[in-house]
Amino acid sequence: MSTAALEDATWSDDALDEALVTLARAAGLSPRAAFDATSTPGGASGSPANRARWMEAMAHHVGVEAEPVECTYGELSGVLASLGPALVRVPTSSGSRTLAVLSSRRDALVVIDPSLAHRRISPSALFRALTASMEDGPSQRVDAWLAVAGVSTRRAAKARHELLKHFLEERRVGEMWLLRADPGSSFWGELRRVGVLRRAAWFALMSVAQVVASISGWALLGRSALSGALDRGWLVTWMLITLTAVSLQLASMHLGGRLAIDVAAVLKQRLLTGALRLDPDTIRTQGSGRLLGTVSESTAIETAGLAGAFGAAVALLQLASATVVLALGAGGALHVLLLAVWCGLMGGLVVRSHRQRTAWTSERLELTSSFVENVVGNRTRIAQQPEGQWHRIEDDRVTRYLSSSRMMDATSTHLAALPARGWLVVGLVGLLPAILSHAEPAQLAVSIGGILQAQAAFAALVASATALLGAHVAWRSVGHLFHAAAALPAAGLPAAAIERPASGPRPRPHDAVNDVVLDARGVSYRYRPTGDPVLRDCALTVREGDRVLLEGRSGGGKSTIAALLVGHRAPESGHILLRGLDAATLGARGWRQRVASAPQFHENHVLSGTLAFNLLMGRSWPAPEGDRREAEAVCRQLGLGRLLDRMPSGLDQVVGETGWPLSHGERSRIFLARALLQGADLVILDETFGALDPVTLRSCVDTVLARAPSLVVIAHP
Repeated sequence: MSTAALEDATWSDDALDEALVTLARAAGLSPRAAFDATSTPGGASGSPANRARWMEAMAHHVGVEAEPVECTYGELSGVLASLGPALVRVPTSSGSRTLAVLSSRRDALVVIDPSLAHRRISPSALFRALTASMEDGPSQRVDAWLAVAGVSTRRAAKARHELLKHFLEERRVGEMWLLRADPGSSFWGELRRVGVLRRAAWFALMSVAQVVASISGWALLGRSALSGALDRGWLVTWMLITLTAVSLQLASMHLGGRLAIDVAAVLKQRLLTGALRLDPDTIRTQGSGRLLGTVSESTAIETAGLAGAFGAAVALLQLASATVVLALGAGGALHVLLLAVWCGLMGGLVVRSHRQRTAWTSERLELTSSFVENVVGNRTRIAQQPEGQWHRIEDDRVTRYLSSSRMMDATSTHLAALPARGWLVVGLVGLLPAILSHAEPAQLAVSIGGILQAQAAFAALVASATALLGAHVAWRSVGHLFHAAAALPAAGLPAAAIERPASGPRPRPHDAVNDVVLDARGVSYRYRPTGDPVLRDCALTVREGDRVLLEGRSGGGKSTIAALLVGHRAPESGHILLRGLDAATLGARGWRQRVASAPQFHENHVLSGTLAFNLLMGRSWPAPEGDRREAEAVCRQLGLGRLLDRMPSGLDQVVGETGWPLSHGERSRIFLARALLQGADLVILDETFGALDPVTLRSCVDTVLARAPSLVVIAHP
């Protein structure tokens, strides 16, 4: 493909918003139907940093994800071989433009041009366009070496490519963004995108074919044996049909395993997204014990639910085929009626088992929650309760749990044994009228085959039903996570993203300019619709360089104000503006990039990871070397120098629950450093200095005053 043809397929910066939405729709990513066009002009122009922020914000605005791809020269060929859907910046004669890559084929990339037509371009042509400027200097030296070495023309191209790859292997190439559906979008749409529905159709087809082949083989063998015409040809035919049935069964088992893995992966992603988007108040009210139970129940859905669903589908298919066989046998309508009645009775037993399992699960979760909460508060219980009452609550819960377990176990025993074995007795009893009426042996054989097939179906269905019951009960505990994933945070307008400067510290201004950073007017808030307001008609103005101290008694609403300013809560009335922009304009992510907070100690956490990650999680990750140097400097200014020197790996030392132990004061200073390193317009500290000694407090206050552009400190009087 020529350079001009490649350039014709690219999009200008003014139309990059349209390119993103068009590509997302063509790829089946289900973007929002409409977007605010007034927010997009000029957003993609300017520096690569501005363009990256705009691209992320624009993708979030239309309901998809744009993941930046960091690619080196040596990795570029492999990336292009599996690219799509993606947006790629391509150097052209008129400047950089964007290529909308829909998918990759074996020898071509399918792209969408501005006329919405699909074109095919060569990956090698795109490779040359992306690397031409990088190869200018090294290519001249390589060509000179090849000429001196006398390399033949036939081998020169390959040698030239390998030498250039050696020179440029670690050089970064261009700007690329992979587009993906938001994890909280349509669950069925995501299953379709990963090919689950197509494989499910093949699974159903192979399962039906396997049942038909099995019935056909045994019917052929039985008819031949009973008619006295069993010879070598019929045996060979039966063997071929049986081998076909076995092959189909193996293929359906393989597809079933693939389906279970794919559905589990999509479900895990959905539940994790829901956990991250869950309302913080919901998490607080559940407690650690209830959350631990939710995690265990999510595992039950994945392991038992998916296996049970596929097993139940095959068992129901076998039961339906058994019904047809019984209708053709000696029992006829009587057998079909008995099978229907037996299915109804077993359905009632399943409903009873479901109710008892639900009660048992509820008692188990309550027992788990109570145990965890009591372990956490064991010292308080020992200090405040008489010794005879220490375990009274646990004893009551264990008693109720054992009672529920006994009832569930009794019903589970009946459910495991009665359906298959009981049906065998019922089926044989239903065959007595045909035997007494001297039915044909062939008809009796068909009925016996149908009875045995139904018995096998009941045995498989019981195992699958037990797994499905467990999954359905578990769903009541984790279903809110699944639905919470669909609660997309406020997107904001993409144009507002480029107004945010690159992350990093901005020193306090020394001139007389007092730009308003935050303006809150008439703010009221209540935790419950019918409760008394915690805040009523509050106002606060913070200008560039201001240092605001907010004091008040405990329970007076200080932390609530902080939560409103940070964006964790929305005011019931009034407005809060950041540099004249509201939360709907900035979006949840944009608001929290501009306001950094160090909440109270019990609401802040050191995650299990490296110290560098815990410090720089408000910036891009992996962190560049400049950010790491700044993080170390801030830590030493806050008095954490000795901690860094003691750690064998320095900033790369793993901290948190399973890592390097940290004291209360060290954790407080890490929270403080995290807020300062975010490079926000406003820093809010909620009782952050309470665990520090006077000397350390002085150095921390000096560091905060020097690095925070604007500051709000919440403290007790």
